[in-house]
Amino acid sequence: MLPLRLMAKTLKTLGFIVNGRNKYGKFIFKVTVKKYDNYRRFRVRATPKGEKRIDKEFSDEWECRGWINDWKSKNEPSMEGWRDTQTMLNPEELNDAQVAVKLLPKGVTLCEAVSQFKLRNETKEIRVDEAWKEYRKLMVKTEGNRDGKWRSPKTVIEKDHFFKPIIFKIGGRRIKDLEEEDLPEFWNNKKWGDQSRLNRFKAMKAFFSWCKMKRYHFQDIMRLQQTPKIERETLPQVLSLNEVGRLLEASSTPRFSKLKSFVALSLFAGLRAGEIHNGWDHKTCLKWKDFTLEPEGKQKPFVSLPFVGKKKSSDNRNLSPNLVKILLEEKKKGMDVVPKKNGVNFWKKLRNECDLTNLQANALRHTAISFFYRNNPFTNEETLDPLVMDYQFGNTEDVRSRHYKNVAKMTIAEARKFWAL
Repeated sequence: MLPLRLMAKTLKTLGFIVNGRNKYGKFIFKVTVKKYDNYRRFRVRATPKGEKRIDKEFSDEWECRGWINDWKSKNEPSMEGWRDTQTMLNPEELNDAQVAVKLLPKGVTLCEAVSQFKLRNETKEIRVDEAWKEYRKLMVKTEGNRDGKWRSPKTVIEKDHFFKPIIFKIGGRRIKDLEEEDLPEFWNNKKWGDQSRLNRFKAMKAFFSWCKMKRYHFQDIMRLQQTPKIERETLPQVLSLNEVGRLLEASSTPRFSKLKSFVALSLFAGLRAGEIHNGWDHKTCLKWKDFTLEPEGKQKPFVSLPFVGKKKSSDNRNLSPNLVKILLEEKKKGMDVVPKKNGVNFWKKLRNECDLTNLQANALRHTAISFFYRNNPFTNEETLDPLVMDYQFGNTEDVRSRHYKNVAKMTIAEARKFWAL
């Protein structure tokens, strides 16, 4: 018999019973608690039908119950897919969580759904027309808002035109209630041209991205909309030498002499019409102070553009020798670069006079770029360097390659005649 000091005092008491089941029938997990001097053990015993007898010990009750639940989840037909876990949720909260998980869309977690609900719930309530007024005030450049991005009156008019049907139809709705399917009708009208659809799309995308940033909507509802593609079906209109000659000859007559500088700059500098007259606004159009026609040294004559397209600019454009000659003559006569009054009407009448009523927008610019490819008036050679084209005309090589390069049928000899006009 062992000495008394070496014997461990062991008391066995029934801990709890758990019903079990396998594919052969029911049985019982019997758990007893073995109490030693300084610790306890939880002993699990069971005899499942058709399987090995179970007899295991665990250091605490939760470890024991966890093992039993894990065994049941793997072996009981009615418990397949269940897992044991510890939680601080009460029974009512657990039931809500179980129902919520079953209602979740495929591929969405409960945390993602709660996050989206939280974002939606935190969004501010504001109507579409109110948000548009706030956005418009922020974007229009004024004396009090010098950082506004819409600097040209034409841009403001264009944006107002784009959003007029939106405000009319859904202006009273809350931004947060709008869905993705509510918007395509305002930009994806098949009757509109590709460029028109793209312009509207960009304007709406910028507005609703701003709405998300301002927390007027919990997401950017334009983010999954497909951007319209522009496929040019016809090549840019390029004037022939004969048509160019008619324009220059007509603009030299007393009736249209006020347009001579405008026509020459469009044809030989390749400037956009708006970059010259800026909406035929005499206060902001090009003036003689923007030109350096007789520079010192080896520098080429150039014009400093106050704006390119609709944006302010400090870009320069070199002026070809034949263009400089024309501009010097007009300046000496005391003519303005752009007529002070009725410029748009004079230009329309001049086109009619030259039988060019179907002249496309910026056709004179397209003519200059195409002839410049054939013959650079500064080197008297064909233009091969894309950087030269980029500096002279300000558009990308991709645009030039698709729209201008080698599309005109003029020869190098014709190009040289063009730059001598």
